[in-house]
Amino acid sequence: MRRSGVLRKTALLLASLAASGALAEGPRREASYVLAEGRTVVSPAGERASAVRGSVVVRDGTARWDLETGVFPRSTASTIVLGERDGWLLERDESVAARATSEDLTSLWVAVPDGEEGPFRSAVRGFAIEAPTVAPGPAFEGRPTKRHRLTAVWSLETSTPGRVSTARTRLVATVVALEDVGDEVRSPLDAFDRLLDLPGPVRQEVAAALGAIPGWPVSVIVETESEHSSELPGARVAPPEGRRPLKTRVEAVRTVSALVLRPVGEAGPAFALPEKTRVVGIERLVTPRETLR
Repeated sequence: MRRSGVLRKTALLLASLAASGALAEGPRREASYVLAEGRTVVSPAGERASAVRGSVVVRDGTARWDLETGVFPRSTASTIVLGERDGWLLERDESVAARATSEDLTSLWVAVPDGEEGPFRSAVRGFAIEAPTVAPGPAFEGRPTKRHRLTAVWSLETSTPGRVSTARTRLVATVVALEDVGDEVRSPLDAFDRLLDLPGPVRQEVAAALGAIPGWPVSVIVETESEHSSELPGARVAPPEGRRPLKTRVEAVRTVSALVLRPVGEAGPAFALPEKTRVVGIERLVTPRETLR
């Protein structure tokens, strides 16, 4: 009888400790890694490239990305803090910060439609996407991965007064994903949107397909090749004899390296704004895109 009472008290104590978190599986952990992203565009107008690289710390689902040098596209900020709902842009000395939504941060890389087309009218035709193929991938810092390859095709017709232009595009996205990874590394910073400078409906479909890939992406390459042609009302404009159609190639790349998991400590970067930081509107840190009207 006494033994039964002791067991019952022990069971109640364990249940109480579990409910209070005292029996959590070890100390809280955070992840750190180096994140690099870049885009290269080769078109009839020439070649241009851009890239950013910096250290990321993920703590309780919120990520802080500090660039090693330079600033993020279209901004004077060198730090992004991004949580589930929104985040911050900070200048390098942290004297100025601006609150930003995830859409605001994505728009630094990819233009977000504002609903006003101006003199242009565009429509996506013939969109088709294939389910990703899966194969063993290269080892990531000694851990096995899976390589996923997705393809899609579509045509974008753009109308201006007196002319219709068509861009026929093929996309190939290759994602190397680490499947055996904990939730400590995951954050909204993992989203693929920054790499998908695509027409709105296409971007949504491709982002959804990539987002359904299991695991944590440690390498992403998104390649598109577009062939351009033009038509006048009632007549197709063929390229001059002996010349090939104009083509544009775009490659967007993301790579992750130096992944470390460690207990949350005081040595890591702060996720709260310092007292010295002055909060301003996002327009203070971001250069607006020029649009044709």
